[in-house]
Amino acid sequence: MIELQSLPYSRNLLKPTISEETVNFHYDKHHKGYVDKLNQLINKTNYASKTLEEIIKESYVYEDLSIFNNAAQIWNHDFYWRSITEYKEVNSPTDQVLDMINENFESLDNFYIEFINAGITLFGSGWIWLIQDPETLKLEIMQSKGADNPLIFNKTAILTVDVWEHAYYIDYKNDRASYLDKIVKFNLNWDFAKGNINFKKAE
Repeated sequence: MIELQSLPYSRNLLKPTISEETVNFHYDKHHKGYVDKLNQLINKTNYASKTLEEIIKESYVYEDLSIFNNAAQIWNHDFYWRSITEYKEVNSPTDQVLDMINENFESLDNFYIEFINAGITLFGSGWIWLIQDPETLKLEIMQSKGADNPLIFNKTAILTVDVWEHAYYIDYKNDRASYLDKIVKFNLNWDFAKGNINFKKAE
């Protein structure tokens, strides 16, 4: 059975970027809904004893789309809640993380531009990711549609931002760009990102 992970902070922590109302709706209705649906789908199947990551990878290979979509959305949301944190007027990575950002995107400002643009230009619903190639250790920006995530492409997830409408519609209506501008510049959890990056130079 897959458990609904608790939020890593109080529900009003993300203000003013994201309201408590949005967090309640997003977590209690959508995130919890994926957990409930997946547990129904995998009950008395071979998936029931597997981890969430195993379910995602196997259901993707075997094209069990309903199981994959719900499992991947659970994992994506778990990762999203940890990818963001309280609003900070000055919110930038430090030390090794900033060095990696500068090395791969020329500057932090340029990373912001590219990451936000990836979210704006993603057609329909999905996610934007900061990922790392496990072989080259290069940081990249990835768009994914629907429930797709880096796991199925054998990439390492570093940070993600949800660009499904339920992530921002209560607070921003259809203004995805304003949501992205605020959450990317002021709410990304760079400490979480640091824990996901492999800093070891490729041999």
